[in-house]
Amino acid sequence: MEKTPNPAVEYFGDTFLHFLAYFGTSILYSVVFLVLYTMITPHKEFTLIKAGNTSAATQLVLTFLGFAIPVAVVISHSVNLLDASLWAATAGVIQLIVFFVIAHLFAGISKRIEDNCVASGLFIGGTGLGIGILQAACMVP
Repeated sequence: MEKTPNPAVEYFGDTFLHFLAYFGTSILYSVVFLVLYTMITPHKEFTLIKAGNTSAATQLVLTFLGFAIPVAVVISHSVNLLDASLWAATAGVIQLIVFFVIAHLFAGISKRIEDNCVASGLFIGGTGLGIGILQAACMVP
């Protein structure tokens, strides 16, 4: 007697390579975003985080979430990896602009993060997260 394949297992087998492609690409997007973001900020987030700076950790984690949320939404609605990549790049550029605008409006905020002013890290990161959520709602690939 021939065994009928389980549709769930069959579907998983058919889509697992797509998962790997999208997940691998999203990890790459994340690494590129974090490298670019930490290069453009005057303070050195990873060095500060290693030293126990809560402000830098808060700022970077919330900003990263502000990038990751729109990327996740776009991936779930994209028609292909190129489509997802274009929207992910848009999300990253907008997060960089958010930092530049805040740094321009609040001169010295980067120094305050270096001095572990949690309010400054929370303000930058929280603004980036909020903008990311708005991006996610507006991105319709």
